[in-house]
Amino acid sequence: MNELPHVIDLAPHSYQRDTIKIDPEQHRIVITLQDLEDALEDAAKDGKPSLADWPHRTVHFRMLSRILGGLDHPVTSFGSLLPDEWGDIPPDIRDRIPGNPRNVHMQLVSILKRAIGLFRPDIDPWSALRVLADAEVRIDGKMVGSVQRRAERDGLNPIDIDNCWIARQLAAVPAEDETQERQIYHYLVRLSGRQLIQHAGLLRRDLALPATLLQQQCEVILPDWLQEVADASDRPTCNGLERVWRTIRHHNLTAQSPDDIMALIYAGKLQHDTAKCVQPIKSGSWRGYIQRVRQVLLSYVDDPTIYEGRLKHG
Repeated sequence: MNELPHVIDLAPHSYQRDTIKIDPEQHRIVITLQDLEDALEDAAKDGKPSLADWPHRTVHFRMLSRILGGLDHPVTSFGSLLPDEWGDIPPDIRDRIPGNPRNVHMQLVSILKRAIGLFRPDIDPWSALRVLADAEVRIDGKMVGSVQRRAERDGLNPIDIDNCWIARQLAAVPAEDETQERQIYHYLVRLSGRQLIQHAGLLRRDLALPATLLQQQCEVILPDWLQEVADASDRPTCNGLERVWRTIRHHNLTAQSPDDIMALIYAGKLQHDTAKCVQPIKSGSWRGYIQRVRQVLLSYVDDPTIYEGRLKHG
C-alpha cells in the first residue's frame, strides 16, 4: 500500500490551517476497505494499535469481504453498500449476511464506521469524533450521538458547530432540564480543547457554553413603580416580586401597575407551571411567593377592597 500523507485533518477549517502540524510518517492513505484492513493490521504488528482497532478485526473483515464480494470497494461507498438501516441494504448484499443477519449488520456498521471515521474523517467526521472522544474524554459515548442528531438536522458537521448554535439549542430547553442538557454540550466543549481533537480539526477551538438561566436572571431590573414596592419590603418579599416580574417578562405578559399584576394572578396567568418554565422552583415555594406579592401589592392597588376577600380565601 502506498505510504502517502493521509491526514486526519485532511481539510481543516480555514482558521486552523496555520496551526495544525502534519507529520507524514504518522499517517497513510486509506482509499479502499482493503487499505483500511491493512492499516489496522500493520499498526497492530508494529505494536502501535490504532484507536479504532478491535480484537476480532480479521474475522470481521473476512466476513465483510464475503458479503461485499471483496474489499476493493472505496471506503466512500461503504454507506451505500452497507447502509445504517436494514431496509436500505441492497437485497443481494443482505442475502449474503451470515448468522443473525440484523445483528451482524449492526455490528459491522458500528465498528467499520469508527475505523473509517478515524482514517477518513473527511468522509465521516462524526464517527471520527466518536472514536477520538473515547480516547480523550471517555464519559458516555451517547453524548456525541445526542449532539450529532441535533446538528445533522441543521446540516452541520462537527467543525460547523459554533457558540451561537450551542446557545440556540440550550435556549429552547425547559428550565428543569437545563442541567442535564448543559452536560451534553459541556462534554463537547471539553473535547474541543483536547490535543487529538484539535490536531484532527474536528471541532472549533473556541467553543464555550452560554451563561446558565440562573446567571442570566440573577439581576432583575424592576420598573420604577415596582422597585418602589420592593424598596419598602423585606428580602423574601423582594425575592417574590423579582420572581413574579421575571415570569411576566419571560412570557411577554403586560403589567404596568400593581393592579395589572394582581389581575394576572387572579386570572391564573402566574401559576406554578408558568413560573417553572422560567426557573426551576417547587410548587410550594411559588405559592409562598405569590402570597407575599398579593399581600404587599394590596397597599398599592387602586381599590384594595376588590382583593381583600379573595386574599383571605387564597
